[in-house]
Amino acid sequence: MGYSGRMLVARSDRPLSELPAVRGVAALEESVLRAGWRSAKLDGDPDGVLPALVADTGAPVLTAYVLDSDLADVQALTPGGLSWRAYLHEETALEYGAPSPPYPRDEVLQRATAWAVEADLTATATALEAALDNQNVFVEDTFAELLDALGLTSPS
Repeated sequence: MGYSGRMLVARSDRPLSELPAVRGVAALEESVLRAGWRSAKLDGDPDGVLPALVADTGAPVLTAYVLDSDLADVQALTPGGLSWRAYLHEETALEYGAPSPPYPRDEVLQRATAWAVEADLTATATALEAALDNQNVFVEDTFAELLDALGLTSPS
């Protein structure tokens, strides 16, 4: 049995588990990424965490709800209201009964690239598409590749 829970990525001066949006949910692990970004893997899924984290940080936020390490529902939001959503391991998500993706792939790539710009990151549609298409054994590995494609883990 794999991991199920919410993964968070946000720019913050302090650990994400200390932010009001996450209060009451245990962080299983936290990591410092680059340029002030952090990630946290939670033991659960707090309600309304995406807009609450944007409010707490005043910066773009990315989350993924992971189900049994098989699939992830990725959502992103900026303080200006730009959002995007996609499934990692999309075919598996649909087999599990997830609704159809809310945006066509081209629009996801356009929105994700614009999200990265607003987040002061560098991403290309080609790298993002490769990450979204990847099929690792564990979706957490695919999520790590998405973070890299967004410019969150690569050197400045």
